[in-house]
Amino acid sequence: MITLATPMNLYRTITFLLIVMLFTIGSFPAAGLAFPGNSHWIAHLTAYALIALFFGLGWTQRHAVFIALMVAGIGLVHELSEIITHAHAFEANDVIINASGALLGVCILSIIRKYRLAC
Repeated sequence: MITLATPMNLYRTITFLLIVMLFTIGSFPAAGLAFPGNSHWIAHLTAYALIALFFGLGWTQRHAVFIALMVAGIGLVHELSEIITHAHAFEANDVIINASGALLGVCILSIIRKYRLAC
């Protein structure tokens, strides 16, 4: 029997909701204006770090490299979707910062896994 109220299922739900919110909010042309200057990079870094962290907490058997690649891939797809949704120019810098956020999230996840701070 699968219990919905397990920490793992909660982490999976949070991962899913973060990704849905990312794509939903990112589909609005004015979304990029919400975080001007350096806060734009911090927002990207934080969002992808959180996605990677919760992804790893939700799918504990996945290797950190797999998680980082998956979340970085989500970042690439997100940037490509902005081209379709509102003719946004492709921003390679955003792809790089998204991947950096994924790596940051995996680093935090590795610390949590090493010291068994969650799950």
